[in-house]
Amino acid sequence: MLNRFILVALLALPLCANASDSLLKAQVESIPVYVQKVETCGAWTRGEQTGYYRVVVVDVNEGGGSEIYVQWLTYPTQGRKPEVVRTLAFPELNDDHSQYTIQSMRCKKAGNGIEIAIQAQYEHDTVDRTHAIRVRVKAAGTYAISGIGRGGKGR
Repeated sequence: MLNRFILVALLALPLCANASDSLLKAQVESIPVYVQKVETCGAWTRGEQTGYYRVVVVDVNEGGGSEIYVQWLTYPTQGRKPEVVRTLAFPELNDDHSQYTIQSMRCKKAGNGIEIAIQAQYEHDTVDRTHAIRVRVKAAGTYAISGIGRGGKGR
């Protein structure tokens, strides 16, 4: 009788009880809740280093606005993990006194860099209006922004 009970109990266990949900589940669960979107696009080369761009959109001020960053990551190679070699912030967009709320963002390769298309609302608009903002980032880290409601041509 006891053997039959043990057999039934064992059959009730999932077949993969010892397997993890996935290899990086813990790392994904640890991504901060304010990270709204991450998108990779385009490739870069600097000397012997090669890699790709990653665009990160985060919520700030408890959802009161957004900030956007571009990172240069190296490709993984045998014996080397990928690494972030540079992070670029955009003061024209990431200003907590003139905040944009990013509703959508798409990134694509453009020449030797990337172009980011953003749909956003600006906190100081007196009427609901969606701004179509374009950010063009070059491999060297220079950038140009168009479509923002207040000055700022980039660097």
